[in-house]
Amino acid sequence: LRLHNNLLRNVGAKAIAQGISENRKLLKLYLNNNGIGSEGARAISRALTVNETLEELNLNYNSIGDEGAKEIAEMIKLNRSITNLSLYEGDIGDEGGRAIAQALRVNQTLKNLDLEMNMIGDRGANTFIETLKVNKVVRK
Repeated sequence: LRLHNNLLRNVGAKAIAQGISENRKLLKLYLNNNGIGSEGARAISRALTVNETLEELNLNYNSIGDEGAKEIAEMIKLNRSITNLSLYEGDIGDEGGRAIAQALRVNQTLKNLDLEMNMIGDRGANTFIETLKVNKVVRK
C-alpha cells in the first residue's frame, strides 16, 4: 500500500494502525512524507506488535523524533515479520537511535534498516556498533 506524500498526520496514522492490526494480507506499507509524528509512530508500532504479515514499513520524511523511535524500538523487539524498515530523515537523535539499536539485540527478523539523514551522533553510533557484534541478521 503506497500512501506517499499525503496529509495523513497522526490522525491518519492512527486509522492506518487500526487497519493493519486486523489485516493479515498486507506485505508492504509506504507512508513517506505524511507529517506523522511520535503519536502516529506509537499507533503504528503498537499495531505492528500484533500484525504478523507486514514485511516492509517505510516512514521516511516524517517527524517521528526520539519518542516515536522509542515506540518503534519496542515494536522491533516483538515483531517477527518486518524485514525492511526505513526511517530516513525522521528527526531521530541519539536517544531514539540507541533505543532502536538496543532493540536489534533481540530481533532476529529485521534485515534492512535505513536511518540515513537523522541526527544520530556518537553515542547512538557506538550503541549500533556494540549491537552489531551480537546481531547477525541485519545486512544493511
